[in-house]
Amino acid sequence: MTKLVYVCDGGDCAEKGSVELFETLRAKLAEIDPKEQRLRLRKYPCFGGCEHGINITVWPDRVFYSKITANDLDDVVDNIERDAPRIERLCGHVKPDVEEILWQMLDSPY
Repeated sequence: MTKLVYVCDGGDCAEKGSVELFETLRAKLAEIDPKEQRLRLRKYPCFGGCEHGINITVWPDRVFYSKITANDLDDVVDNIERDAPRIERLCGHVKPDVEEILWQMLDSPY
């Protein structure tokens, strides 16, 4: 199954470096899956967890990572690649209802 990795591209996250982080993450994922057959990276306009940015989500795994820095990317990539349990230190920062709204949108067939 293909995993979709979304990086927040909203104002607060962009100010915190999400644009640069996206490019670094793209290079790391391309080393593992250059044709995006298993892992696809996309920008997302805003997850609603601005105060906890930079935010990254992994779908369909329903993993919502917050307060991501460039130093976390190797752990995140390794975790995604191995289907390992989520990285707890990066989870649980946003309100559960914010996460649930996102999952409902991503689960929607529309």
